[in-house]
Amino acid sequence: MTCPPPTATLRPGQLRDPFRLLMDVTARHDGLVRLGRGPLGVYIVSHPDYIRRILVTHSGNYIKGPLMKPFRTALGNGLVTSEGELWKRQRRLMQPAFHVRQLQLMESVIVAAVDRAVDRWAAAAETGRPVDFLDDCIELNVEIVLGALFSTSIDPARAQRLRELTSEVFAGLASKVWTFFLPSWFPLPGVIRYRRAVAALDAEVHALIAERRAAESTPEDLLGLLLDTVDAETGAHMSDQQLRDEIFTLFMSGYETTATGLTWAAYELARHPEIAAKLAAELDGATARPRPTFAELRSLEYGKRVIDEVLRLHPPFPIWFRSTVAADDLGPYHLPANAKIVLNPHMTHRDPAYWSDPETFDPDRFTVGRFGTEQRHAYYPFGKGSRMCIGERMSQTITQVALSAFTGTFEFSVAPGFEVVPQYVVTCQPKGGLPLILRRR
Repeated sequence: MTCPPPTATLRPGQLRDPFRLLMDVTARHDGLVRLGRGPLGVYIVSHPDYIRRILVTHSGNYIKGPLMKPFRTALGNGLVTSEGELWKRQRRLMQPAFHVRQLQLMESVIVAAVDRAVDRWAAAAETGRPVDFLDDCIELNVEIVLGALFSTSIDPARAQRLRELTSEVFAGLASKVWTFFLPSWFPLPGVIRYRRAVAALDAEVHALIAERRAAESTPEDLLGLLLDTVDAETGAHMSDQQLRDEIFTLFMSGYETTATGLTWAAYELARHPEIAAKLAAELDGATARPRPTFAELRSLEYGKRVIDEVLRLHPPFPIWFRSTVAADDLGPYHLPANAKIVLNPHMTHRDPAYWSDPETFDPDRFTVGRFGTEQRHAYYPFGKGSRMCIGERMSQTITQVALSAFTGTFEFSVAPGFEVVPQYVVTCQPKGGLPLILRRR
């Protein structure tokens, strides 16, 4: 026999920091708790067995649903927000954009952007001034996303305009993410500015699509690939609107996720210089160049474990949203139809039932002898099942190239007196950035 999940009561003022509220409530309960009542009520899930049921074995009953309302204003029906047959079709059409061959074609874009970032960091190291590593990594990541999408067909002034609009849209999206439970007519501050930013970015993207369709030749970039892609089942190309939605999705998904991961990696390595030294030694043994080639990345086993551990403690999306279609049971608990669900990988990744010393940064927990079935079951930084993030390999590759170049060139520490406090803005990132003092190795 099942029963309703335990309920945690909302107290005045707690919604001022919703992310901290979710973390605290989850920590006090065993994998599933209802937070609040009525229209404010959501079910917070962190138990690996329940996560697997939601994302893998019974995923058809757990849709993105109305909880994704704030995202759809910007992303439309891209891969992150679409459902059902439309999502299946788009997944088929988008898959080639993330194959190994496409990543190899992107190598020059990634390497050039990383080299420019290293030059900026080297200039800062000469002066001794702190570098806001989060801000710099966002700039690096946007350069890569724009280069991968549009190659050389976009001029610097237009690229800067796209960066500015993307930043404005992302900021607006971050401010709306906790409003999913409010009715659509509810007045929210900044909504007009947000919609204007989306419309402006919309116009830029549609103009780029129109220009590329009218061009005589198609560069080997992601936009060219998406324009040429044909659905094997229907023979149809993507419409301009669907192209727009997928480009927006790539912008938004790629804008801060990889940048945030790189920032947390630098933070953890700054706190653990012995691990940074071990990572640098592996790089020295693998290549004589300032950074490894794509082919050499496979040999950097310790570097891969470092990134895995960063993603455990700091998953790119620390909370996800789902809604039930029909009533269902999770373990001993019953969920009604249309239940609003928040998945919490941030807490699953720190559950002491599955991770020894879970708050300790320890890359070696991902060695073959220690990373077993239980740990794999409780680790999902990019999701699980059919809706696992299609860009995982791309994100991991960018992270490994950039982190290798950074740790292979510099020693670094957090600026004295700066306190690192996590904050949730779609991704979870250090509040106020991450000022680092750099020194050449």
